[in-house]
Amino acid sequence: MRIGLTSSFWHDRLVESGLILSLALYYVVGNQHTMIGYLARLNPLLSLPFLLVFTVLCWYRLSFAVALLPLWLPYYLLQKVVVSHYAFSMAEITLWTCIAVATLQLFWGRWSYRLFWSQVREHLGPFTLPIVVFFVMAAVSVIIAYAHNTALRAFREEVLDPLLYLGLVLLCLRRREDVLRLLSALLGSALLVALLGMAQYFFFKNMLVLEDGVRRVHAVYGSANSIGLFFDYILPIGFALLIAAISWRDRVLAAVVCLPLLFVLYLTQSRGAWLANAVGLLFVVAFSLRDRKRLLIGGVAALIVLAVALFFFHDRVIDFVLQSHVSKHGISTVTKRLYLWHTALNMIHDSPWLGYGMDNWLCHYSKNAICGAHTFHYWIVTDPITGKPTGLLDEPTLSHPHNIFLHVWVSIGLFGLLAFMAIIILFYALFAQIMKQLARVEGGEQLRWMAIGIGAAMLTALVQGQVDSAFLEQDLAFCFWTLVAALLILRQLSDVAWQTMLPWKCLRQADLTSSQPPAPVGAEA
Repeated sequence: MRIGLTSSFWHDRLVESGLILSLALYYVVGNQHTMIGYLARLNPLLSLPFLLVFTVLCWYRLSFAVALLPLWLPYYLLQKVVVSHYAFSMAEITLWTCIAVATLQLFWGRWSYRLFWSQVREHLGPFTLPIVVFFVMAAVSVIIAYAHNTALRAFREEVLDPLLYLGLVLLCLRRREDVLRLLSALLGSALLVALLGMAQYFFFKNMLVLEDGVRRVHAVYGSANSIGLFFDYILPIGFALLIAAISWRDRVLAAVVCLPLLFVLYLTQSRGAWLANAVGLLFVVAFSLRDRKRLLIGGVAALIVLAVALFFFHDRVIDFVLQSHVSKHGISTVTKRLYLWHTALNMIHDSPWLGYGMDNWLCHYSKNAICGAHTFHYWIVTDPITGKPTGLLDEPTLSHPHNIFLHVWVSIGLFGLLAFMAIIILFYALFAQIMKQLARVEGGEQLRWMAIGIGAAMLTALVQGQVDSAFLEQDLAFCFWTLVAALLILRQLSDVAWQTMLPWKCLRQADLTSSQPPAPVGAEA
């Protein structure tokens, strides 16, 4: 039996390696965006055999290919030309290859993941309605957008593709090993970004971007903050594996992954990401402690230490927050964000119901060459009270209002925002029920650390999302829906019924009570 298990283990690793290597070679061969010397200068047609190998392996192990897709998320800016001048990210190419294989297997009669509509509804449960509303409002925003082509591209990359991936994950991934592979792919993608960031810092310092007076690593992104936002969705999963896992081997592996991520996170100088991941770490610690008394004592002690630190060092804390990342005109990024939020609120005031369209913020925010001429722009160049410059004149191409909720509202309107908020509320309601269920189940430790990591990652992204764009970007949208999908799979693995979530629990109990026959006369209560 042990020989069989060992053989199966190495067989799976071989298939995973083949999937990763074949797609990586397809990506770099003939792709001038990667700037990998000789390989980038080759004829792009030479990369097609590698895509064929990936497709064959995908046919053989579709669930593996679906779970490994997050490995390609960070490279959406370095797209691969597929046909003529049409270029797509590797995440999109992987997604549509998996969808094509799944469709062929479905008509071929080999697809073991076939589900009826009622089963799909059962997978999504109460998430179905807000997801549909969010999708519809995002589609409507394309119609009303000033720049239709820009809105259509953003809709495809940030809404359609991630939601298709959500459905593919729910159809193809059903075992705890599948969820583990999915989370491992997220950790692996972040680790590779960290290694690229370290290489940039140690060997290519001349490539470091000067942002707000500070040279910061950016790896494959255009901004250091993008690394922090990507790590928000992943680093807390590593924290959970490090703290909540029961195997020392898993903890050593988590430490090996987390240390490079923490180092590069420091090099980004992203204060928002630092604070957000600190909150995520506290979340992991709090849910890893089983003893409520110790948790209460630890929480009170932490609050006391925080209060004492703020009392003695409040001036330094204020200077750290307000005076860091100051522009050449002496205006901090915190001050700029206040004016950005005010700008977004002015825009929302004039179009609250439908917003302005996906990725159309720049068309209405400032005078720039990206969206062309526009009759009116909302940016606040000078403070309306003091008359002093706001600093926004120096950055006319800021592409979002630096707040996750304002960003969604400006892009797809009020109903899209309400649907997005409903998804977040349902996410944590389901998380709470899963944690309650796993506390009563023996042998659920692996599912427990996964659930803690997923919940912490979502919270971390939302915390930094209060001061940055943490959702409507291709990699971040995929990460968001990946966490939702992973939690939905954990619901099935932990046997949590939708009826346990209020108000569905009350409705279910009422149905059961009404369906019971009345007690006979004279019977005991």
